[in-house]
Parts: sequence; C-alpha cells; structure tokens
Amino acid sequence: IRPNTMQRTLLSFCLLFPLLLSAQESRVGLTIRADYGNYTMPEIDLNDFYRGYNAYYGSNMKVPFDTLSPTVFSHPNYGLGVRASIGDNVGLATGLFITRGNSRFSQQATFQNNIITQTDFDVTDWTCQIDVGVHLFHFLYLQGHMAGHFRNTQMDLGYFYQDGSYSIGNEYDILGVYTASTTTIDFGASAMIRVWKVIIPVSISFPSNMLSDGGLITLTDFDASRVRWTDLPRDYATWANDPANLDLDTGFVRAQSLQSVRINIGLEIYLHSVTD
Repeated sequence: IRPNTMQRTLLSFCLLFPLLLSAQESRVGLTIRADYGNYTMPEIDLNDFYRGYNAYYGSNMKVPFDTLSPTVFSHPNYGLGVRASIGDNVGLATGLFITRGNSRFSQQATFQNNIITQTDFDVTDWTCQIDVGVHLFHFLYLQGHMAGHFRNTQMDLGYFYQDGSYSIGNEYDILGVYTASTTTIDFGASAMIRVWKVIIPVSISFPSNMLSDGGLITLTDFDASRVRWTDLPRDYATWANDPANLDLDTGFVRAQSLQSVRINIGLEIYLHSVTD
C-alpha cells in the first residue's frame, strides 16, 4: 500500500467512526484526555553525533556533550476522544481519541575559550488512536489499538560566544536549524478501568514500518539564503575532514531513528454521555 493511500484510509476511518457508532445501540460518550507518554527510542543516532563531536574536539573542550537517554522525548499529551460500549455485563468496547504533546530541552558543550555549542530541541507529537476490544460490566476494558503517530522534531544547533551573543548562522557549516518529520502506524494493547465518569487507561504501542520506504532518511538544514543543504552527521570527524568519504547509508542521523515505543498512562473524564 502506498503511504498516501494508507494515510487517506486512516483519515477516512477517523472521520466516519462517530457515524458508525451512531448506527448501533450503544453507550457513547465524549471525553477529555490527559496522559503521560514514556517514549523510548530503540536507536539514537543523535548520540553518535554527540560522541563524534566530543571526540573530534577532544582537549579543546572544557565540558563535552552528554548523550541523550532513550526516553528523552517523553512528555504529557492532551486531547479529546469518543468512547462507546455495547452490552451490559460483557460486550464490545471501542474508542477514538486524538492527542497532542510537546517536549523541549537543550544540550550544551563548552570549549576551553568559553564558546558554547548548544542544541535546542522542540519535539511535537500528534496521535490519532482507534481502540477495539471488550468490556466487563463497564468497569474493566481490554483492547487492542491502531494509531497514527506523527512526530515533528526540530533541533537548533548554535553557538553562544564569549560576549553572550548567539548564532545559528553560516559562519560554520554545522550551525543551523535541523528538522525531521516521522509518520508511523503503531499497534498495541491497552487496559482501562472506568469508575462512573472517570477512565484510567494504560497502553503500550509499537511503531511499524507501514509508512516507511526503508531507505535513508536524514535530518536536514537549510541556511537563510538556501545556498547549502547540510545533513546532520553521525560520523563528525569524517564529515569535517573528508566529507566525500562519508557513507551515505550510515554516516548521517536518520529521522527514522526518532521513532519510539510508547507507554502511556492517563486519565479520561466524560464531558458528555449520550446514553448514560
């Protein structure tokens, strides 16, 4: 299936979902949702960049970069949803929700002359998730899910000079604004407990490669004049000294490495119940 076809199919299902529920005899409610997502990246190509940068400048650095933890992109999410169930004691349960979350953080390295290299991250995640499963007495819900997970990552890489001025200009090729967008179809499972109008969901989700071509995906940067195109290198020494020998498949940070396994725990409150 081509990526654009899959995206259209997922969007159509999300739009038609409330209409499908209205045709059934069911308990339906609108919810507001807040959760915390623990996002674990199985591979962190970014750490190869930090290690390479530290090794290249070596004794010229007073304080090197720290590497990132696998869960550094974790953050809270907020959104709206629809929940429905059929049957009194045991029955079908389903739901649809959309959430947005954001994480911002910085990393610094300091040279002996007190110039600081800083990377500022701004990571935004959108999730559209469909749950399908069973309920027991409208209290315990066990469900599987499919989710469209859309992540936009921006990394500003700049210098703070001794006078406090900041630059992401083109005095050095490595400086600039790097961006990457990743789209995954995630599959997983969840369990929820409902008490009156309050739901406590816990879920785990795994990204698939259904929307990926499996090829090289890199973080890229254009400078203000759009005269150069720079990928963020994993192998910094080769990039700086002999860029012609940098391996195109393994030498750059891949946006695909920013995908995450997600564990979410949250709270949903019914804003309006149609039937209960």
